Amino acid sequence: MTGLPEPKKATRQRDAERTRTAILDAAQTLFSTRGFANTGVREVADLAGVNSALVGRYFGSKEGLFRATLERVIDITPILREDRRHRFGVDMVAALFDTHDASGPLAMMILSAADPEAHAVSVEFLQTRVIAPLARWLGPPDGEGRAARLNILWSGFLTSWKLLPIQPLTGARLASTRRWLEAATQAIVDEGAA
Repeated sequence: MTGLPEPKKATRQRDAERTRTAILDAAQTLFSTRGFANTGVREVADLAGVNSALVGRYFGSKEGLFRATLERVIDITPILREDRRHRFGVDMVAALFDTHDASGPLAMMILSAADPEAHAVSVEFLQTRVIAPLARWLGPPDGEGRAARLNILWSGFLTSWKLLPIQPLTGARLASTRRWLEAATQAIVDEGAA
């Protein structure tokens, strides 16, 4: 023994939150472009730059990862803070137009619908994180029916504009479609006004 201290091993500082975020970012990218069935845990880990065992450690399974990814991207509560009179349609449609990846959660659910596990998770999240809170916010009459109609309106628009783009939704037509979508959204919200 020479009395010299043991050389310190170079250790990489672990940052659990950064790792978790990188995995979720990669999962969102892959699930929204390939769907659940065509996305592997190793592909997610590779894109995130982490060992694939960490996906299991943080999320338990591929379904757990899908669930956590949807939980992260589906949050309707910010729009429910808006005033529902007169401006909600304009503000909601602005969110659809101005959000970088507004179609991402919808793409994830649509592309994953063929897988029974992912389908069940998607339906559950749509009901509990979109329809039910929106229905409570809308209130009577028929808040749940109106929430469903708003979901149909918004998801139909996003599908036709971003996921399966149709030619008429470009240029000046897109501007007139935006005005129509604002008015249609506001009309459904206003059905509950006395």
